Amino acid sequence: MFTSILAATDRIIGRDPVVISAARMAQALRIPWSIVHVLESASLSNRQRVLHFRTGDEQEATDTYRAEVRRCIRQAYSDLLAWAPPCEVQIATGFPWKEIGRQAMATRADLIIMGPHAGIRSPKEALRSLGHIGSTVEGVITRERCPVLIVNQHPCRPKPSFKRILVGVDFSASCECALRFAAALARFYQAHVDLFHMLPIPPYPKYSREDYNADLAKSRARMTAFAQPCLEDIPHRFWLWGGALPYRELFKCAERCQADAIVLGSHTKEKEGKWYAGSTVEKISFQALCPVFVLTDSRTLPAWAGHTAEELSASKGDHTVHVFGKRHADADSP
Repeated sequence: MFTSILAATDRIIGRDPVVISAARMAQALRIPWSIVHVLESASLSNRQRVLHFRTGDEQEATDTYRAEVRRCIRQAYSDLLAWAPPCEVQIATGFPWKEIGRQAMATRADLIIMGPHAGIRSPKEALRSLGHIGSTVEGVITRERCPVLIVNQHPCRPKPSFKRILVGVDFSASCECALRFAAALARFYQAHVDLFHMLPIPPYPKYSREDYNADLAKSRARMTAFAQPCLEDIPHRFWLWGGALPYRELFKCAERCQADAIVLGSHTKEKEGKWYAGSTVEKISFQALCPVFVLTDSRTLPAWAGHTAEELSASKGDHTVHVFGKRHADADSP
């Protein structure tokens, strides 16, 4: 299913569910994995000036300090490293999302595992970030072509096996990527796929019960046409009902289905020079108790590493290539 896993952690002391999940998945799949930690910067103009993880004092990110951080991380996960496949621990400086992307490219990772938000430094930041994924996760989601697995407070089970997979459906290009990925995941784990679509409900009395039933029938027909080609050989079920907030209804469906994992397509978009993930992705990733896979259609991604999204996409019509294909553009050709 995967060939290499990258775990991006912002913790040095203590154990991160992200790293535990990566180790368990790597062990279950018997594949290599790696850990990357980007040192906390003390200066926006000089990323080599960092804050010491114990004292909080400013200092240079010397080789000696990097070795100390690497040693602490290895010590925190010594039991996992003893039985999991070989693991490389990388310590980097710079913008976290950029360094995670570089490390993913260097290791040819086809799955990146992250937490939904970074550490909170002040009450002001706590209010700002409440209910939202951090800028690092958002930066990775809006730029990476491989699936990003977001793990909240609970790590994956000791032997991860996703038997009930829930896909949020909105009929977008990224949703099609998510659906194809969920189908591959279901085949690998012999899982059941549930698909959920929420009908937005206009205010009553302009919207009658007859209108609702008609929209429900149209949406079911559209979902069948959208999903059936990918799920012909996979047990699946459609869930449709009305609501106001997609993430709330998706949580209700996840609880009803007892989902082991949620798969979402990200509505990556640009606004005033900054790239954003979709609001549903933010809410679900921040609050979900089960792992959340996020995928973005490569044609919506910004330029990265000197290549445009158009060049990185091997085929406009094939949404499986950029999900499971090799990371480098020159390797995408037959």
